[in-house]
Amino acid sequence: MGNEGYLPLFETRRAKGTVLYRVFAASNFAGICLIWIYRLSHIPKEGEDGRFAWIGLLGAEIWFGFYWLLTHACRWNRVYRHTFKDRLSQRYEKELPGVDVFVCTADATMEPPMMVINTVLSVMAYDYPPEKLSVYLSDDGGSELIYYALLEAAEFAKHWIPYCKRYKVEPRSPAAYFVTVSADAIDHHQAKDFWVIKKLYKEMENQIQNAVKLGRISEKERSKCKGFSQWDPNSSRRDHDTILRILIDGRNPNSRDVEGCVLPTLVYLAREKRPQHHHNFKAGAMNALIRVSSNISNGQVILNVDCDMYSNNSMAIRDALCFLMDEEEGQEVAFVQFPQNFENITKNDLYGNTLRVIFEMGLKYGCPVEDVITGLSIQCHGWKSVYCNPTRKAFLGVAPTTLTQTLVQHKRWTEGDFQVLFTKYSPAWYAYGKISFGLQLGYCCFCFWCSNSLATLFYSIVPSLYLLKGISLFPQVSSPWLIPFAYVIISKYTWSFVEFLGCGGTILGWWNDQRMWLYKRASSYLFAFIDTILNSLGYSDTAFILTSKVDDEDVSERYKKEVMEFGDSSPMFTILATLAILNFYCFLGFLNKAISGEGIAEAYEKMPLQILLCGVLVLLNLPLYQALYLRKDKGKLPSSVAFKSMAFAVSALQATTANAIDLKATVAGIFPLSFLRLSHIPKAGEDGRFGWIGLLGAEIWFGFYWLLTQASRWNRVYRYTFKDRLSQRYENELPGVDVFVCTADPTIEPPMMVINTVLSVMAYDYPPEKLSVYLSDDGGSELTYYALLEAAEFAKYWIPYCKRYKVEPRSPAAYFVTVSADAIDDDQAKDFWVTKKSYKEMENQIQNAVKLGRISEEVRSKCKGFSQWDPNSSRRDHDTILQILIDGRNPNSGDVEGSVLPTLVYLAREKRPQHHHNFKAGAMNALIRVSSNISNGQVILNVDCDMYSNNSMAIYDALCFFMDEEEGQEVAFVQFPQNFENITKNDLYSNSLLIISEVEFHGLDGYGGTLYVGSGCFHRRETLCGRKFIKGSKIDMKWEFSGQREESRIHELEENSGSLASCTFEENTQWGKEMGLKYGCPVEDVITGLSIQCRGWKSVYCNPTRKAFLGVAPTTLTQTLVQHKRWAEGDFQILLSKYSPAWYAHGKISFGLQLGYCCYCFWCSNSLAALFYSIVPSLYLLKGISLFPQVSSPWLIPFAYVIISKYTWSFVEFLGCGGTILGWWNDQRMWLYKRTSSYLFAFIDTILNSLGYSDTAFIITSKVDDEDVSERYKKEVMEFGDSSPMFTVLATLAILNLYCFLGFLNKAISGEGIAEAYEKMPLQILLCGVLVLLNLPLYQALYLRKDKGKLPSSVAFKSMAFAVSACICFQYLY
Repeated sequence: MGNEGYLPLFETRRAKGTVLYRVFAASNFAGICLIWIYRLSHIPKEGEDGRFAWIGLLGAEIWFGFYWLLTHACRWNRVYRHTFKDRLSQRYEKELPGVDVFVCTADATMEPPMMVINTVLSVMAYDYPPEKLSVYLSDDGGSELIYYALLEAAEFAKHWIPYCKRYKVEPRSPAAYFVTVSADAIDHHQAKDFWVIKKLYKEMENQIQNAVKLGRISEKERSKCKGFSQWDPNSSRRDHDTILRILIDGRNPNSRDVEGCVLPTLVYLAREKRPQHHHNFKAGAMNALIRVSSNISNGQVILNVDCDMYSNNSMAIRDALCFLMDEEEGQEVAFVQFPQNFENITKNDLYGNTLRVIFEMGLKYGCPVEDVITGLSIQCHGWKSVYCNPTRKAFLGVAPTTLTQTLVQHKRWTEGDFQVLFTKYSPAWYAYGKISFGLQLGYCCFCFWCSNSLATLFYSIVPSLYLLKGISLFPQVSSPWLIPFAYVIISKYTWSFVEFLGCGGTILGWWNDQRMWLYKRASSYLFAFIDTILNSLGYSDTAFILTSKVDDEDVSERYKKEVMEFGDSSPMFTILATLAILNFYCFLGFLNKAISGEGIAEAYEKMPLQILLCGVLVLLNLPLYQALYLRKDKGKLPSSVAFKSMAFAVSALQATTANAIDLKATVAGIFPLSFLRLSHIPKAGEDGRFGWIGLLGAEIWFGFYWLLTQASRWNRVYRYTFKDRLSQRYENELPGVDVFVCTADPTIEPPMMVINTVLSVMAYDYPPEKLSVYLSDDGGSELTYYALLEAAEFAKYWIPYCKRYKVEPRSPAAYFVTVSADAIDDDQAKDFWVTKKSYKEMENQIQNAVKLGRISEEVRSKCKGFSQWDPNSSRRDHDTILQILIDGRNPNSGDVEGSVLPTLVYLAREKRPQHHHNFKAGAMNALIRVSSNISNGQVILNVDCDMYSNNSMAIYDALCFFMDEEEGQEVAFVQFPQNFENITKNDLYSNSLLIISEVEFHGLDGYGGTLYVGSGCFHRRETLCGRKFIKGSKIDMKWEFSGQREESRIHELEENSGSLASCTFEENTQWGKEMGLKYGCPVEDVITGLSIQCRGWKSVYCNPTRKAFLGVAPTTLTQTLVQHKRWAEGDFQILLSKYSPAWYAHGKISFGLQLGYCCYCFWCSNSLAALFYSIVPSLYLLKGISLFPQVSSPWLIPFAYVIISKYTWSFVEFLGCGGTILGWWNDQRMWLYKRTSSYLFAFIDTILNSLGYSDTAFIITSKVDDEDVSERYKKEVMEFGDSSPMFTVLATLAILNLYCFLGFLNKAISGEGIAEAYEKMPLQILLCGVLVLLNLPLYQALYLRKDKGKLPSSVAFKSMAFAVSACICFQYLY
């Protein structure tokens, strides 16, 4: 040091052309100042067009100018570093410091083990003394798979490292090396070793990939290494002890490679994690590594790399040491930062991923960019850092390959940088005086990334909207003020273009970079800005989101072709698509006006910069337009995003055409229909005032209810299970499952249907000793009991047959109907015919007993169980009848093959006239108690007696959710959809509930739960018994065998358990309140599910490809309307009860789920608005009074838009769920019928009930129909047939609308003419006409049909009288 012969270990060179650049920057700043002066001196006066936009553009341009100054702080004094590694070796080869390399991974799914170990092997093979090199892998996922992969890598390293050093290979990641190096390029001296090492690598790769596919480590592999014993079966990735393993100890003389040379130290660390302790993401992992490494190797230098960022330069450590060990300047260097480079960047850098991103070593907590804030604090302690960018890139990683990944990654970075700005470590004040002013500005440049979003959004929207209106916001061509604008634009983008090409980019790459500049600022930065503000106010928490390193094959293929990947319904895409559509509409609208009006040249003279800006935005968005409208692959934008963005864009355009881009017009744009109604209410005494005000109320209600329905579409999720993984991990530890089947009346729920359901669940592909089936017979019928006795005998043949041949479905009736004898192979044929014959014999015996109406004495004498039926008892007055027909723990209860059978229990709980039995809820609660004493399965499945199992693996599907190590402990119940086997092709009565099951329930699932709908639902027993969710607690699902039971003990068990089903057991207990299903509501299932979720539990909606359950849908209109009345009435009662989701659930469940519940609870309330809309406009049409805008009125546009968009979306949604065109039309008809009858009566009954004038009733839907009814149902002919008051209402509405429509036509033809009438009242004509078309089946049932399914004449006369009276009264009295 200080000697004349001293030669530095690195040199620093100033960038060329610095003076020229500074002159250019100064002139550019002068242009920016002139733009500011122009804006300030030309602000429109109060009331002039464009004032709001002008002031907004002034603010945006001041911001852009300020931010431009920040960005140029990074360009003002550029330097380039060059190292002299030969000098380092000459001076310090024997004194080189120890180096600890930290590799961090967190998720074995998103960061595959093969990628991780390739990074580890690349840094282990550094050209550096191995005894001074230690490599640490931090596995924050605590994955056995990662540990196993590292074990394999440790063995492979013994061959790989000497091979690398012998032949000086680059890169030293095996995967990258074998891809980039051709076997033909290997000389013959190296060839043999090349093929040997490649074979070893492929063997290692196969072993690791097989383990990954299996999802666990085989017992054979586990036995080879005691390290696996540290993985506790009860632990999870977020709850486990510290796991630390030194796989290679560089100081151990036995740790050598195949040539006997020392190997680097290799350490695996999975730090301790507990749910109650925050683990601080990557920062916490790094700090744990710093502490652990200090006790093992304590290297003076630490290198940290991401697990996807392999070493591409084996001399990178020496490059870094040239800075750290330089005699003159090395002592003040704290860290050396290499750039992030990526190996998978496309030719033209599709997503602009070559951006240089700051990240350093040593880490502070509480920020998504812990690296930036840590580096700043180090520099503020007086240290300096160095940026080293050698010709051969030091590291190569994997860049995001989809737009979603890129935007999410940038959101995390910008959010973190913006948070740094608001912390005590803010570069704006904390760093002042501690680091150079230029570096301070450089930090602020990145910290202000977020803030660009607001100015960019304003500049991307407002000038285009004003272009459409023809209002100029920039200087005209003839104005001298155009010069500074033109100069700044041209110079800024010319410099940007030259700078980009100078850095090695392409012309198309620069264009992609401009596009991503727009996309990131309008989406990533905007969401980051909002989240940071919410975080600072305490409304949200900081999250660390990993960028996935795994893509589908077709995604990768599109990325290679540089086709942008959208593919999901991210809210960021909604914003981008809205901006794109808005600018496209504005540009086309401007061209249309210009061509048809003043001409393009004149318009260009007036608004050149707005035309240029809007045109460039349209060009930048070409990939978005393709993804919206042209592409057919999976990378296109989902239709949901397209419709939402079109709606938002059109709303903005509507606000613009309403002549006010201010607060009032914004409100009018969002609520145009309500605004019209409020602003055009007829004055007192004018025609139509009553109708107008009523329609205002109805439209406000429809708008509010539409918002509720959108809550269940906003965040849809779909679940997929991995049953093979469940079996591999827990096959011997599966929980006990109790299945509850409920029936109440053998007349409307035939015994044959009931036992087919029972047999289907008994035949589940599940260990029979862990399966128990309970039939609750609330009718207390000997016939149902007899049928179950016969089923118990038939099960001995049926269950082994099902499991031997893996048949589906496992309901015998459904199986023998759907499976043709011709399709049975020869090996199965004999068993098929024997089993079918046994089934037919059983069916005949049961059907004979049902026809007889009682059990013969011969049969009664064979089974002592019939003695429990007292001749004096009735279905509503009898003792508890409990019979264990098959005891799975009895060694004598086996099938014909000697295998164990599931337990089968019959229960008819005690009933007395003086005790309320609480319908199905009471039956379920009795089953919960009785089963707890017999089998006590940890999981309970309840199904309706008509809902047979259609999928023998459904239990495994449900257990995948309950037993998942990460999320399973918070799941209370798993709800499967209700599907029906007898739905007609076009779903005549809309009984499939297609939109609810395929759309809305998936949306509710996205908010942490779906509704419990009473059938096809798996529950944790504890949650039904009132247990609250406690975070961190675990429920043991393991089934314990309590020993075999002898015949003598079964009777004792029946006696003990029977008392649990007595009438008086629940007195003075919490049953029906806080325990079991809740009482006092027709939809006990929904209110019970809500209360469970309000105790902190979540639920899951599982909708597998093969439907889990199939039931019997109503086959008449009466049944359908009565069923919906019960549902709607029950939901409305919940709304008015203390368990109302509107207030009881507030703060206990997510807001989205709360809205979802309210959507169903408000079903009833739709009736009043629907009735008004179905009657009043038609009556006013008859009088010739208009209640809607005329054809010539601009106010027709919002009505037309809402009608077209709403029904187009409904139509597309319905077809997308598998419906038909005619099915959608039937769905619209049933929408009308239910709201004007079922919901109306439900509303009235609920109000009367709340006032104490009526009692809640539970009506069972009949599962039996006459043959001719069934025949008409198959032909999709609507079944009326009785004189229900609901039919009177529907027929009255139908006749009234028909009279009004015919009366209007008569007046129009004989008076002013159809065309003039249409000009005046288009929407009323459309509404009345559609109502008439929807009611065609009613007109046929009233006047044309002759079969028994027509409407009775009494209904026809009453409805005609009501309709004619209404028309006459309105015509002459109003």
